[in-house]
Amino acid sequence: MQKTVNKVVNNHPINGSLSDYYFYSPLPYQDGKATDPFLLLHHHGPMTLPPLNSGMPFGPHPHRGFETVTWIISGHVVHKDSHGYHSKIDAGGVQWMSAARGLIHNEYVENSFKEEGGDLELLQLWINLPAKLKMNPAKYTGLQKNDIPVVTADNDKVQVAIAGGNWNGHKGAINSLTGINAALITMQPDSKADISVAEGRNVLFYVLRGNVTVNGAIAGDRSLVLFNNDGDTINITASSDAIILYCDGAPLNEPVAWHGPYVMNTQTEIMEAMRDERMGKFGFYID
Repeated sequence: MQKTVNKVVNNHPINGSLSDYYFYSPLPYQDGKATDPFLLLHHHGPMTLPPLNSGMPFGPHPHRGFETVTWIISGHVVHKDSHGYHSKIDAGGVQWMSAARGLIHNEYVENSFKEEGGDLELLQLWINLPAKLKMNPAKYTGLQKNDIPVVTADNDKVQVAIAGGNWNGHKGAINSLTGINAALITMQPDSKADISVAEGRNVLFYVLRGNVTVNGAIAGDRSLVLFNNDGDTINITASSDAIILYCDGAPLNEPVAWHGPYVMNTQTEIMEAMRDERMGKFGFYID
């Protein structure tokens, strides 16, 4: 039975600290609601930064209590953190980071990109960790495009790059700590794709661009599709070229205490995270 669509939420750009840099924030949507265990989704770009740009408007910053997954759609992103992980991931690749008990990291572009300019587009998703895993050791995995399994459907008009978990029985690149299924779907005009969703799992469905019909509902560029908790099938038809982020996961059903870069279960744990970072327990970031 098809899952019924609750609503389709359209998104508007948010200007960053740089005039040429902007992003969209599909999740949390509207009144601050999230989709447990998915906390936050930012869609950066697509944008073309000019020569002599300032790059990404971030610097070294701490995290604790959740995972971040970053899809590089165009351009590249360099990751460096206080535990010694360091990699540059190009277009088509994914950065999967479990902040868990804490680290300090930086995401940036190389100096050559700042000097010459270029195209940049990426997605970053925050996935909550259950209380029992929040104090696990931090870990980072950088995946280039060729590291990510791709399956096809509808006579190769649909391509699914499986970053984590599985897609209709096909195994992805990462075994998530919480069993998250995460994939980027690319569809050609007049193509179709079907997704089987296990009972009890919540869905994150975001259309980066394109026009698609999802279980009878129409969604376009930068649309978040919200489903009711029913059914076990999602049917997608694309009327144009389309790119879709699809994830599903079991809800944690735990209290969420969220303060900036920390996501814990209680305010006391938030205060402990802030104290631990100041005491150097997240490690030290060195440029």
